[in-house]
Amino acid sequence: MTTDCLTIAEGDVSVSELAAQVQALTSRIDELEQDIAKKDEQIAALRANLDQKGTQIQELEQRIEEIETTATEAKAHREAIARKTQACDDRVDELQARELEKGAHLCAEHVEHDRITVEGSTLERITKDDGKTYVRLPGEDDALDRGGAVAHSTADLLPIQRLARYDDEMLASVTNRKPDELAGKAWRERDDADRYSLWSKGSSEIRVYVDASDLAEWIRLNESGISKKYSQELARRTMDAMLELSKGRLGKIKRQRSKDGLRYHENRLVLKTDVDLPGEVTTSMDTDPATDAVVGE
Repeated sequence: MTTDCLTIAEGDVSVSELAAQVQALTSRIDELEQDIAKKDEQIAALRANLDQKGTQIQELEQRIEEIETTATEAKAHREAIARKTQACDDRVDELQARELEKGAHLCAEHVEHDRITVEGSTLERITKDDGKTYVRLPGEDDALDRGGAVAHSTADLLPIQRLARYDDEMLASVTNRKPDELAGKAWRERDDADRYSLWSKGSSEIRVYVDASDLAEWIRLNESGISKKYSQELARRTMDAMLELSKGRLGKIKRQRSKDGLRYHENRLVLKTDVDLPGEVTTSMDTDPATDAVVGE
């Protein structure tokens, strides 16, 4: 009797545990089903988002195609404009060339020299009484007489004046010698003569002057890779070039100079006040009586 009761009791305990386990599994299943439902919702949302992205990609692809089409049309339009512009430029160049051959004087700012071809001749720059620069065939008179008389032409200028009108790049290309190139650059500095520049104002007889030592220092400062010794040699050769290119308008004198207790002779280039330069007008403003003592130092 005792054994049967014990067995029943043990059976009751096993059933209770089993019921608890079943309940736990049921709860777990419910949780998993809820998780699956959430995952399904997330998957559905992702699919919807993916569909939206796909739609956006299609729209972007269509937009790219439209842009490419527009770009192709714009390129074709630009090419058409370029062809038309080139044709217009060619016509203008041809008309200018023919007008120049008839003796016309054209405003220099309206003429692209490198594009004008005139048979058997080159173009000449001139300045007229109105102060404007014109282009013509050498020596041709203007039948319309615009701008007044020719004040001076490129052909009238001294070689050193013509070199000074070029920019540095062009100057280097048209000169065969370094001293000639430096002579053109140095002549440009003449208009800014003062105590701090390359040229100095002179006395009542001398308009401006430049000393060999100042020229050498200027060369050393403005030309790369030039030693002090070589700058002195270049200064000497540049002075000779300036004398040659100025066609006698410049003069050279020797002067005594003191430095560090020593006295030595130095070359000086001078431009006298009574010298006429083509295309330049000399006035009393060119000299400064206050500097009379400078030349005699």
